[in-house]
Amino acid sequence: MKYSLLLSAALMLLLCQCRGNDSYILTETDFMPVFTGDSCLYIDRNDKPRFTGSYAGASLFYNGMALVYNRADDKWGYIDDEGELIYPAVYTAATIFHENRAWVVRPDEAPCAIDSKGRLQLTLTRASKVMIFCEGMAAFAQKGKRGERWGFIDKNGTPLVKPVYRAVKPFGQGVAAVQNEKGLWGYVDARGVETIEPRYKKAESFSTHRQAVVQVKPGTWRVIGLQGDSIWQTDCEELASDGNLFRIKKEGRWGWCDLKGKMLIAPAFDESRSFGQADLAPVKLQGKWGYINRQGEWTIKRQFADALPFFDGLALVQAGTVYGFIDADGRYRINPQYDRVATDYMRQACGEGSAFTTVASDHAQYK
Repeated sequence: MKYSLLLSAALMLLLCQCRGNDSYILTETDFMPVFTGDSCLYIDRNDKPRFTGSYAGASLFYNGMALVYNRADDKWGYIDDEGELIYPAVYTAATIFHENRAWVVRPDEAPCAIDSKGRLQLTLTRASKVMIFCEGMAAFAQKGKRGERWGFIDKNGTPLVKPVYRAVKPFGQGVAAVQNEKGLWGYVDARGVETIEPRYKKAESFSTHRQAVVQVKPGTWRVIGLQGDSIWQTDCEELASDGNLFRIKKEGRWGWCDLKGKMLIAPAFDESRSFGQADLAPVKLQGKWGYINRQGEWTIKRQFADALPFFDGLALVQAGTVYGFIDADGRYRINPQYDRVATDYMRQACGEGSAFTTVASDHAQYK
């Protein structure tokens, strides 16, 4: 399979998902995991390799550690920023470290939480899946007669929100988005109290602006506050948070509006990705990607087969079938030469958080 197709498919998947908790979204990185042939290289911003390994998958660094996947053993482990193994590749699945916890799964075992010293903190014997801790709460799933249902535990393993929801999102600003049996989304607090009744078709996690985007009905979206109050509402095909802006799709074209819903950049683009904290955003028009500024003006002409948002001053772009990195002037800082770039980097660049936030049990009874 061509890696260019893998990149596009992965981006389509992650960009169709609502934003997660901002607490594990990185704004900078010292090293980027890239792949050429069978080798994984962690390179710096000047394309100098920090170290190389025969990994088939890899993450960015979190708390001084990165996840790596050993294809030969079909297992995950953790390395330090010198490329040395801290914890051997013995796990069938593992998450990044967040709030001094990571979830790991050994063969035929249930998910276990370890701290950054590798010490066992707790085991969720009956869980089929579990997410990283956010605001001291971790989502977990159990399988029952009606299928898989989600709840939340605290760091002691105490279930504070019972597993009664079809889907959940991480805690942010004290609440988590949850989907009930009717497929409607609302919000619960850490006591399990539904602070906003489930009545929405879709729902984001709350941002640092204490706002969330929800879909009222097909074609109608609303921005709400933590009390469920409506801040503003509009008719459009899609609406997504983008820092202090919102990306909006109308009549098949993307544009941007401000926190109060005032249109800033008229919908004119076939596809778009976020500004995030940068001054430029990638947009697609007539089959090619380029970059516009916050006034909607082209600053880097349409020329790329694919393009990601700027992340710590560089943007990943696809030229033909290979990938490189440009600066805000559109100049290559790292020439196009790599077959692919780690999915974890892609997700962080798009403001979606890590690709390694959930594990599934390998216990025969519960997986």
